[in-house]
Amino acid sequence: MPDHTSWFTYLLALPNFRGLWAVFNHLGCVNAAGETVALQSGAQCPADYTLAELPNHFTYPVNMPVTLEYSVLALFAALVVGVFAMVLRGRVSKTAEAVVPEGSLTLSSFLENFVETFYGMLREGLGKDEARHFLPIIGTCALFIFFSNALGIIPGFSPPTSNFNVSLACGLVIFFATHFYGLQRQGVAYLKHFVGPVPALAPLMIPLEIVSHLVRPFSLAIRLAANMFVDHLLVSVFTSLVFVLVPLPIMLLGVLTVTLQAYVFCLLATIYIQLAIEHHDDHGDHAHGHDGAEAHGHASTAH
Repeated sequence: MPDHTSWFTYLLALPNFRGLWAVFNHLGCVNAAGETVALQSGAQCPADYTLAELPNHFTYPVNMPVTLEYSVLALFAALVVGVFAMVLRGRVSKTAEAVVPEGSLTLSSFLENFVETFYGMLREGLGKDEARHFLPIIGTCALFIFFSNALGIIPGFSPPTSNFNVSLACGLVIFFATHFYGLQRQGVAYLKHFVGPVPALAPLMIPLEIVSHLVRPFSLAIRLAANMFVDHLLVSVFTSLVFVLVPLPIMLLGVLTVTLQAYVFCLLATIYIQLAIEHHDDHGDHAHGHDGAEAHGHASTAH
């Protein structure tokens, strides 16, 4: 199978999906004079027209393909997360059985340890009460990113997070959630974060803070997409060279990358939320606590 293709690539190439596939890939019918017309049924072009890629100014970077394949893969990953969550909920709802740990590695035990890991990260950075409050959004991001990344290890699939647009969507969720929680907790006082510690420096600090906040989703997206793109490319190259046994070390390294990238994304998201919900007067203060200093240390390590 060619690089960065999956079973969904061939599914979308079927006649019933070809028109939708062409739209999402920004394809159209162009003649020798440069005139374009709409695609006919089955994504066929009229006589004297050829199928060509059209300019696309709705993505960042400009003309980056937004393929339906990655959208379908992201929905597939979300479906997997939903099914696994229902399986875990079914076990947890049976209290008598749930209190007894399972003796072997099962889907339920894996998810329990997975959620416990990210809950521990939240509790370390935000405290016990805040960790329970923010676990749904951070835990959902962790599960979605982990299973999206893991699709790249399975032959015949591509990780949707290797596409910049999918990873940017994850970063934007954290971006809007950060400011939502900041305004929810502090109201208008949240805007003091942009002024800085000294009011006289506000004309300088406000533009810097705005740029800093706007860069965050792009930083999260680029880090995630670039790592997953390279990881999937390495696995594909080694698999194409020798399919049996030789790619195993690279695949094991890929498992580590899959887990690490999900953890780093959620760690940085936790730090952004922590900075948003803490009071302005606590910046740099001893009341910021051991958790805040430790979280900033994790951020430096993650970068």
